[in-house]
Amino acid sequence: MSGEDPVAALPDGPEDPVLARMRQHRHVRLGDIATIAGVSKATASRALRDPESVSAASLAKVRRALAILGVETETSTRQAVPMIALIRPSVPSGNVDPYARLFQILTDRIFAQRIAAVHVEAISTQVDALAQSLTGAGGGGPRVQGAIVLGGGAAGELAGRLQRLGLPQIRISNARHSDGISRIVLDAADGIATAVQHLVHLGHRRIGLAVLRDSAAAGRIAAFRKSMASILHIPATRDQAPIVEATGGAMAGVAAAEELLDVQCSAVIACAPSLSFGILEAAARARLDVPRDLSLLTVGDMPDADVIAPPLSQVSYDWETVAESALGEVMTMIADPGRAVQIDYSVTPDLVLRASAVPPQRR
Repeated sequence: MSGEDPVAALPDGPEDPVLARMRQHRHVRLGDIATIAGVSKATASRALRDPESVSAASLAKVRRALAILGVETETSTRQAVPMIALIRPSVPSGNVDPYARLFQILTDRIFAQRIAAVHVEAISTQVDALAQSLTGAGGGGPRVQGAIVLGGGAAGELAGRLQRLGLPQIRISNARHSDGISRIVLDAADGIATAVQHLVHLGHRRIGLAVLRDSAAAGRIAAFRKSMASILHIPATRDQAPIVEATGGAMAGVAAAEELLDVQCSAVIACAPSLSFGILEAAARARLDVPRDLSLLTVGDMPDADVIAPPLSQVSYDWETVAESALGEVMTMIADPGRAVQIDYSVTPDLVLRASAVPPQRR
């Protein structure tokens, strides 16, 4: 689809105002609209050309897709619908987006409140251009009135640019920064402590940590060692509390798991979905059963954790509450631009018990 002209697939006919706007956004393709809307290309085309020729439900889906893609319709312009940018970092191939569920919940809540949303995937090489586009810097007025930024990396860089341009925003991430941006901090350290406590309660003493090698790694490692030391009353050196820092992707998770299995861990705490999948793969390769031979507990959101074999125990966040808080805060900022209060608070995750962590067995 990369070679497809944005609106080449649309039938010939009089130019519609919405199509004119699409032609100004060369990255918007009919296939993109149809995919996001969950309708066929033919239905999307009819909805754009002749709205009365499709059902009300299909028309609403197409208009929502247009808003997500940043194409303003005549209706939304006339009604002055507020628009919020939902920003998350680009996810490398082979990785699982840890914010996917929160992103979807935020999208649903935003549209349920008749607010428009623009989905933005932050890429480091495009940060400046995205900031200019989202804020209308350089003329034309602001395109969005506020932003909710998920995660770090390029998304964090974009948040910094938007802060300097004065756009109301709130960040949801694993770390605090003294950058003046309002934020909701997902307290991974508390989640790791909860995971360690549960595994020790089950009887595990040889517990390993698999963590991604990123800006949050140092804090997670420190939290793990502190928890192991205080709960097991040990110095928690690297030998006594094995830790593996891995790059992204399931194969990195496999390598991490193999290293932790080599040092006879009976349980592993994984701090990313890709690592959890890699650990399951490594256990299968070693003909080990999870959880009989190796217990696994994931810290953070794990997509489809309840349907994986075995269903994975996890320390996860109440995403509905996080989404409600974030949307409420950014809408308050938009309504009161002069408000000087900076939001900065932590969200503690909850332990969700399933089948992947049991008392240790002999291997």
